[in-house]
Amino acid sequence: MVDYNMTQEWTPGKMVELSTELEKPSPFYFGYDIKEHFLKELSKHEIDKIFFFCEQNMFGLYGEELFHELNSEYKCLLEMVPPGEKSKYFSVLEQVCETLVTEGVSKKSLLIAFGGGTVGNIVGLVAGLIYRGIHFVEVSTTMTGITDSTLSNKQAVNGVSGKNHFGLYHSPLFIWADTKYLKTEPPFSKRCGIIEGIKNGFIAEPTFLDYLEKTLNPQLDFSQQVLTDLAYKIILSKLEILKKDPTEKHYGIILEYGHTFGHGLEWLLKGKLSHGEAVSYGMKIVAELGQELGFMSQKDVDLHHHFIDDKLGFNNPWPEHVTTDLLMKAMIADNKKTGDELRFVMLEKIGQCYNPEGDYLMTVDNKTVEKVLDNYIKKATRKVALAVA
Repeated sequence: MVDYNMTQEWTPGKMVELSTELEKPSPFYFGYDIKEHFLKELSKHEIDKIFFFCEQNMFGLYGEELFHELNSEYKCLLEMVPPGEKSKYFSVLEQVCETLVTEGVSKKSLLIAFGGGTVGNIVGLVAGLIYRGIHFVEVSTTMTGITDSTLSNKQAVNGVSGKNHFGLYHSPLFIWADTKYLKTEPPFSKRCGIIEGIKNGFIAEPTFLDYLEKTLNPQLDFSQQVLTDLAYKIILSKLEILKKDPTEKHYGIILEYGHTFGHGLEWLLKGKLSHGEAVSYGMKIVAELGQELGFMSQKDVDLHHHFIDDKLGFNNPWPEHVTTDLLMKAMIADNKKTGDELRFVMLEKIGQCYNPEGDYLMTVDNKTVEKVLDNYIKKATRKVALAVA
């Protein structure tokens, strides 16, 4: 059990090694300002060529310096990736694969993903497909990447009808998590990562919520020490769940809490709503769904709003033009759908997921979901109208 109240000192250069705790685990190196260790770790592996994938908006900020250091030691080719969901499609995937083959990628080559979740997904999937699998390293520069997405071996792109419909599991050679990159990350983007930590507290780690209650503030006004410690503890909160299900397919499905509604919203708004913000709505709605079904208390529903709206500051108005009907259609195409009705990860109470069907997903009839959505959207739009008045 993790003692979330124990604080570590994170001096520059201090690095800890964790494991992703998955079926095919990867080393996970974490710390603040740990770039000096990066080349040392690479030197332990036989590499003939490096393909350095960097999100366009991160190259001038941090990527260029690392690229030139790598290029002084290895033959290193630069590949730029546009940020955002618009890159997560087969057309981009095919283009990248063909480009690498043309540029002489081999089984001894290494792909490096530098940036956020999009470049991580693209590079991870490309690495899994080329020659049936080559090595890649993930260097995340966002709170979401460092604390959440890199801890999974899931690599995926979107399809015509939904998010992350096509993918595979492929483990990185190692993961590099340097919180120095978080210094310049905008507050909104940080919220998108922290929301997944709040989710971990709701579904399995209630003592983590006590730490978040003392630590979070809606302005996200943190020292580098507190920010690094917060990121570290969000990582630990997810690893505690993955330890119980290294496959991510049974108990680990609880990490999808709030994601059925969230993915539906994300897909409807075509990149205008971030994943984290979509999940923040999704968790609040699914809490009210649990209350409608009779096993979520008002106190626990209120706790969702307290942490998401008040402590984290994720209280934006409901997206315009998103109706119950549109969201229902989007959710029906979600990748967790296994029948004619929608299935959700549900809470029985804070820290414990409901498991009536044995797989931590609960089937809910569409009429009940529609009723809860209607009520939630009415309340959300009424709140906006009152604020404007």
